[in-house]
Amino acid sequence: MELLRISGAEIYYEKRFLEEEEANQAFRNLFERCTWQRRMGPFGHPVPRDEAYYGDPETSYTYSKREYQPLPWIPELQSLRMRVQAATPSIAYENLGLANTGYNAVLCNLYRTGMDSVGLHADAEPEMGPIIASVSLGQPRLFRLKKKKAGVVFSERLPNGSLLIMAGETQKRFVHEVLKEPEIQQPRINLTLRHVQTGHRCE
Repeated sequence: MELLRISGAEIYYEKRFLEEEEANQAFRNLFERCTWQRRMGPFGHPVPRDEAYYGDPETSYTYSKREYQPLPWIPELQSLRMRVQAATPSIAYENLGLANTGYNAVLCNLYRTGMDSVGLHADAEPEMGPIIASVSLGQPRLFRLKKKKAGVVFSERLPNGSLLIMAGETQKRFVHEVLKEPEIQQPRINLTLRHVQTGHRCE
């Protein structure tokens, strides 16, 4: 994988992690098989995307007053998890002085049209671990990474079948977002794999 040259971040990127047809098939399978749900946000408004959470037993957590109880892994997600684990550079763990624990959970996000989005945030809760792997399927959408209290340092439409891994202190120093793009009508699925430490709450 390519290490992006962004000062203060540790990000690995592979635009063609999955070949086009393989990515298309994965999108179709997950679109049909995942148990999608549009949750309510903390202020009584729907979250602007659908979600489905899968993981090992005891990887439940609470985030922004939303409870996430893992559904059992389905074969399509298990297969992708193994491939992402194999592709994750060992140096990402070595740089942090961590054992390679792999990923034990995945939050699946479905952006049905360009009106679905996710605002600026960081996956910085220690319960989530410092390494987050993101697989994009379907319609490319604009992903932006911003340094906290500074400007955009990375902006790209993540293509169908791409893999982006955020490691090191990226979550502590940067925030990221997927903007609304009203002109887009085609759906996108994003899978964020992480290692959830059990028995904690992310508020």
